[in-house]
Amino acid sequence: MAVTDFRDPLKLNKLPVRGLVPETSSSAPATPAEGQLWTDSVNHVIKFWNLSTWKNPLDRGDHTGTQTASTISDLPATVKGYRLDEFAAPTAAVSLNGQRATNGADPTSSSDLATKSYVDNARAGIAGVKDPVRAVSAVNVNLASLPATVGGVTLGSGDSFLATTQTTGTQNGIYTYSASGGAATRRPDADAVGEILDGTMVAVAEGTDAGSQYIQTAVASGAPGTWTQTWTKFSTGGQTYTADGQGIELAGTTFSLELADATLSKSASGLTVGLVPVTKGGTGATTVAGARTALGAVGKYAASLGALTAGTPLNVAHGLNTLDIKEPTLREISTGELVGARFIVVDANTVSVTTAASYAAGTFSIVVVG
Repeated sequence: MAVTDFRDPLKLNKLPVRGLVPETSSSAPATPAEGQLWTDSVNHVIKFWNLSTWKNPLDRGDHTGTQTASTISDLPATVKGYRLDEFAAPTAAVSLNGQRATNGADPTSSSDLATKSYVDNARAGIAGVKDPVRAVSAVNVNLASLPATVGGVTLGSGDSFLATTQTTGTQNGIYTYSASGGAATRRPDADAVGEILDGTMVAVAEGTDAGSQYIQTAVASGAPGTWTQTWTKFSTGGQTYTADGQGIELAGTTFSLELADATLSKSASGLTVGLVPVTKGGTGATTVAGARTALGAVGKYAASLGALTAGTPLNVAHGLNTLDIKEPTLREISTGELVGARFIVVDANTVSVTTAASYAAGTFSIVVVG
């Protein structure tokens, strides 16, 4: 069918056009007029000529007006997919609305924020805690040809150990074990600048120093291997204490004295010795008389007599606590002469003395044995 070639504009007087199909081809018309429509049969879209290029009316870049976020289906997923480091840096204070920032790394520069563990460690004098090593060596280790055991532990590939006493001090540090006869390498978290500091701590899991913690006390001055690390045993944990059963007992974590019998007692003031029986070298008594009785020993009482009245008994308290006494003796103090008298056992602690004449006090001394 022949195509009518209109040379003048066709005025439709606002009549609707039905079934209008723009020119369709794989290449754009050669000499389009402004507003001319063309269907791109390759991309299957309608385009119009804007005097400079063929435009797709649906191109986002040419839209005007506001499109609400709710009409964009993938907006939340797209925005949430961006990392914080991809957004522009804030230019004002950022509020966390009372929430915590979690899972942070330890700071490495003066302007970095600090984690709680870093602050706690700093307050305790600890620069950072490394993952535990399996063993620690207190003797020189040939790092180029490893022994089968380090610090009493047979190590396997991938195990880590701490070298503290290398002949070459710059070799001290935390290493990864390869194999017996193989070479050691510094552990990845202990081989770069800033990873081992003054105050870095590491725990020992097994071997002769199991339960111990070591702290590095030298000032770091570069990457490990360029300065001498000084590792000192910081504490010893996991120890087991056992009472020897020879006067010391242990209950949980409390030591105390063992008391053999009731002759011993203890208080906040200390250990007190009570009545010690004769069988243990004591007397079992609280008085001299009681001690003599317990020991079966003979007691002796000596004193100067008071005034004596002729024919009148004078009671003398000797305190020997026995009726079985020897006959007392009277000695005249001025001459030393022994004088006879009448003696009567009044009770276990008293004897009476009667003389035929009267004497002033201090004339005689009396001795009672019993």
